[in-house]
Amino acid sequence: MAQAAIGRARRALLAFAASALALAPGLAAAQPQQSPVSRPVRMLVGFPPGGSTDIFARALSDELAKMWSVPVVVENRGGANGIIATEALVKSEPNGETLMFTISSHVTNRALYPNLPYNPLTDVTPIALVARSPFIVVSNPRFPARNLQDLIRLAKEKPGQIDYGSPGPGSAQQLAMELLTRTAEIRLNHVAYRGGAPAMADLMAGVIPLSLLTTTQVLAQVRAGALRPIGVTTTQRSTMLPDVPTMAEQGLQGYDADVWFGVIGPANMPPPMVQRMAADISRALSNPAVRERFTSQDAVVLNRPPEEFAQLMREEDRKWSELIRAANIRVE
Repeated sequence: MAQAAIGRARRALLAFAASALALAPGLAAAQPQQSPVSRPVRMLVGFPPGGSTDIFARALSDELAKMWSVPVVVENRGGANGIIATEALVKSEPNGETLMFTISSHVTNRALYPNLPYNPLTDVTPIALVARSPFIVVSNPRFPARNLQDLIRLAKEKPGQIDYGSPGPGSAQQLAMELLTRTAEIRLNHVAYRGGAPAMADLMAGVIPLSLLTTTQVLAQVRAGALRPIGVTTTQRSTMLPDVPTMAEQGLQGYDADVWFGVIGPANMPPPMVQRMAADISRALSNPAVRERFTSQDAVVLNRPPEEFAQLMREEDRKWSELIRAANIRVE
């Protein structure tokens, strides 16, 4: 009897062990993935609070903080077209605790600033290409051009005599307009302002007839008829102003200019950490509430992995460096 009882107990124990082993993969799969970081993360932003870059960075950081169970704190280090923040990034340890939400000026700065204290392609780790946003060429309603072809015709009649305003020398807006003039083979006169707001004020007052700005900057004025839209700079129409045709639709084939947004880290980050962060950013961008923060600023969520982001940065570096040299654009 005792031996039979021992046998039954042994068989029960073996059956329990076999069941546990069978369940183990499922149990492991059910466990949440380990966070790529265990300490607070700072997300650098090279511009002051309140703008689109800051809004996007905060929306993404809040969602990543929930995933990683650590604070992800946006740190605004404005100045020098993002250079101050990027310099802080490249000097940080590649441990995932310092990231940066950057924009397309990250690569154009290399040609604009000969003494840049870092290489924007080799001194950072691309993690995720997040979104892109269009610009729009707008005019004062008293300016006779109603579309791109009108503008090209007037510019050829008065080469170099039509002014346009931008937020400053070397800004993405100036580069986008310079690309337009070269593609269309016209000459306009650049008037540099210290930011988009003063350029907008002079445009509204008729001091300058043209400007190239973000759609969010001009949305209310365009809808009210206080500014006339000439064309959108990307190959796809703006979601906020869907009735405004693109430059390509108006005959300027091959023209495409925008501002893109992405997350980068310092050089030499461990590849597994980079891939994990990219996957988590992708998950964050799939959240409808996060996506709404982007679409509210007329940005198209791209959600591209590190390899595609790195490729875009190289292509953008070649494209804009060639234009900056050819146009002799300088930032004093």
